[in-house]
Amino acid sequence: MPVNMSVSADRAITVGGPLASSSHVMWVPLMGGLWVVINVALVYLGLHVAYCLPCSLLAGVVNGMLFSVIAVAKASERFQAGVTGLLSGFTLSGLRNDGSLLSKATQGVHVFLDQALRSWGVGYSETLHQQIEQEVLYITWTTLFVVLASLVAEWVRSSRFEGQ
Repeated sequence: MPVNMSVSADRAITVGGPLASSSHVMWVPLMGGLWVVINVALVYLGLHVAYCLPCSLLAGVVNGMLFSVIAVAKASERFQAGVTGLLSGFTLSGLRNDGSLLSKATQGVHVFLDQALRSWGVGYSETLHQQIEQEVLYITWTTLFVVLASLVAEWVRSSRFEGQ
């Protein structure tokens, strides 16, 4: 038995090849970091200009495009249909008068972070936190609408393709 394990371990080691031969090994983490930096920069810019909505919408569109590419390119049709239904439910919950699920979740994260900052002794401005909370909510809604629109467009495209 030990001989078989060493042979299979030797195969696993030789099949992978060198890490440097793959170009995406470096680009994927760099693009992920760039995505985070762009989001933080847009939120920061939105806090310092008179109108934060364009910055939030741009960040939401960028996030939505990235998630849409992943959802349309990699997800199965059943998963895409389930996500479309889930996102439709989120958008319908946002139309209620008592507050949406996303708004309540954002407020919950805000309260948690306030308590964490207080426990660490970090001073903070509540108005700044409320502005950031509002921007995050705009970004999240925009992301959801972009992903939902992409999934619906993919569904229409695939149904037309099947009909021919």
